[in-house]
Amino acid sequence: MGYQRIIISTLPFFLFSLVFFSSCKQKEIAQIEGSLKNNKSSLEVKLFRQDFDKMVLLESLNLKENKSKFVFKLKDINEPTFFHLQVADERSRTIILLIEPGERTFLDVDMLNFREYSVSGSDGSLKTKMLNNRLSQTTKSLDSLNRLYINTENQAEKELLAEKYNAVIEDQRAFNSQFIWENPMSRASVMALYQQYGEDQYIFDRAEDIQLFKVVGSSLKAMYPESEYTKGLLRDIANQERILASHKLIQFINEAESSLPEISLPNTKGDTIRLSALRGKVILLDFWASVNQASLLENRELLEIYAQFKGKGFEIFQVSLDVDKDSWLTALKLSEIPWISVRAENPDASLIVGSYNISGIPSNYLINKEFDIVGKNLYGKDLIAKLKETL
Repeated sequence: MGYQRIIISTLPFFLFSLVFFSSCKQKEIAQIEGSLKNNKSSLEVKLFRQDFDKMVLLESLNLKENKSKFVFKLKDINEPTFFHLQVADERSRTIILLIEPGERTFLDVDMLNFREYSVSGSDGSLKTKMLNNRLSQTTKSLDSLNRLYINTENQAEKELLAEKYNAVIEDQRAFNSQFIWENPMSRASVMALYQQYGEDQYIFDRAEDIQLFKVVGSSLKAMYPESEYTKGLLRDIANQERILASHKLIQFINEAESSLPEISLPNTKGDTIRLSALRGKVILLDFWASVNQASLLENRELLEIYAQFKGKGFEIFQVSLDVDKDSWLTALKLSEIPWISVRAENPDASLIVGSYNISGIPSNYLINKEFDIVGKNLYGKDLIAKLKETL
């Protein structure tokens, strides 16, 4: 449809597109058992292991006509591992599985309705199925909108279709983003990072998306520091950061414009609060989440600083990136936060994080009375010193 989107890196985890289905543990034997219904001819069932940047064929079974049962034993996995089960050499008949050591996974597949397979015994494989099903819906919608766009000559209709097309993409981005925030320790989040809705069209292809990569990368590093998935993802993050720097996509941080992107979000009472309404005060624009320990520690420090400078024209505008609203409200109540606190839900959260180029939390900007940024990520003594200089 001619819509340009920024690709921030050449992502290596290439097999999680719709094209292919539009603490270490002691080694335990895992198993995949399957049943193919309505199998009317001889066919081949192949099992591939999905490494970070390649696929490896592990085993191939030949099923004769009217035979339906197959079993694959997985002896050499010691961490959650992706597998691709391919039937009859057809990429459209490929099931992505995420198997834990020792898991016994059961598949029930109807050859007349392949995509509606059922899986049990593997929580990770249920997650991969959910991700694929959601992406399949998105791809169908985009294809339909694309056909309508091509076949219409009315410019007003084209603009409306373009808006709908982009809205579908934003919905998919929000879905995957929420999945990652809710499942940061699941290997399925790696799949969510690298899904595509078209050839070379990645769901996460914008500068701000590096935050999600870092969330998953940190979890993998903590749990499986020697894993090839961990090493591969961390290499990709480093590569993305180099690309961002070389294209000066972080220029906003170093050369802030006088007119800042507006933030307009609800507070705990549901009242909409605008950042621009504080123009004329010195503002600390702070991004945090109640589930982040560093953010909670920063809040303790800010309580003393806020008490010291509140009466001198200083205000804190704090944006929560919590997925769960109750967690945010509970943290505010327990900490007795006195400043302005608002919460961003997707897609607002993604847009704000992108506008302010947030790559980690906690993160903050100090804004002067002229509504210009005069400091970034200032804490403790550094923040106090800058406040004395600015007020």
